[in-house]
Amino acid sequence: MLHVICCVKIKLFLPIILLIIDRLIKYFAPSIDIGGGFLKIDLYKNYAGAFSLPIAGILYDIAGIILLIIFLIIFFKEIKKAYSLQLIAYSLIVFGGASNLFDRLYFGYVIDYVQVFQRSFFNIADTMIIFGIVILLNCYIIERKKTDNITI
Repeated sequence: MLHVICCVKIKLFLPIILLIIDRLIKYFAPSIDIGGGFLKIDLYKNYAGAFSLPIAGILYDIAGIILLIIFLIIFFKEIKKAYSLQLIAYSLIVFGGASNLFDRLYFGYVIDYVQVFQRSFFNIADTMIIFGIVILLNCYIIERKKTDNITI
């Protein structure tokens, strides 16, 4: 049991550290331009939806809350499997989603701070969500291949 708790703590360490870094940058981000506009660190108020899609409002907020609750439920089921790569994926999605949802509900917008090619803004929480989804898709594909090989 102690080994399971230790493994869970280790797998939650990186997502929690990334969450803390994301929150700190959102409050203390200096304005930095790297590579003549290639990469810029600056605070940006994102009133739109994910990826700056023109989706916002109470329904969008409610959908975000519902999705976060769903991922929290799955996350707590995955915690029982201390060796699960999915645990890392769900923790990245939950902590990243919680950070952005906090911004949206508290400030009315999400605080983004990384701009690439003078085009799109994002933050560490966005990256956590995307990496979590990529890990889940990889796990799904690997499991699918295993089951396909077994049934053939």
